Amino acid sequence: MKELLEKLFQGKAGNIFILGLFLCFCLLLFIIISYRIDITFANKITGIVLTNVLVGRVPALSFAYAVELSHIVAISVNVLIELILVCIIYPLFVLSFNGILKIELLENFFNTIKTKKEKHQKSFDKYGNFGLFLFVFIPFWMTGPIVGAIIGFLIGLKHYTIISVVAFSTFIAISLWGLFLQEIIDFLLAFDSEFIWLVLFVLLSILLIYRFKR
Repeated sequence: MKELLEKLFQGKAGNIFILGLFLCFCLLLFIIISYRIDITFANKITGIVLTNVLVGRVPALSFAYAVELSHIVAISVNVLIELILVCIIYPLFVLSFNGILKIELLENFFNTIKTKKEKHQKSFDKYGNFGLFLFVFIPFWMTGPIVGAIIGFLIGLKHYTIISVVAFSTFIAISLWGLFLQEIIDFLLAFDSEFIWLVLFVLLSILLIYRFKR
């Protein structure tokens, strides 16, 4: 166990893992402090976290604007959540790839990513960092920052380069989606607030069913 922990925190991948734990600690601390100051606000932040982790950035952003959070809060929290997920899961994949650590819960996910990488090998080889940027930017199934980071590793990009590209593209993607979604949410809220909650409920239900069926 001690040897495994040492390997987990070694090298550049280990530094990324430490960064992920630090960001996770900061987010948890922020939520705890928020609950002591403003429970309603803290509940909204918790809702964003759960929605992003379970169904993704677009529903999480939609939820944030539906509960009338500002651009800065909605975008910052979603970017932070996705960076935490990348910085924790990416090093675990590196360890799994090198045969140091096997996590049964994640093995099928990792194998699916390897298959996807092989399917689009020529495109990744051709476009490199720019291809990785586009892959992270697109919010479809089996794309996004976690998958993009792992594919970046599989095509031979350096650890810090991968995290930098993923962080930048995640920020750009979430910012643009935030601007777009706020306009839609504001338009719908002008008619009936209950309607937007019904739309969000249906959307989240469909995404959850689809994700867990996969």
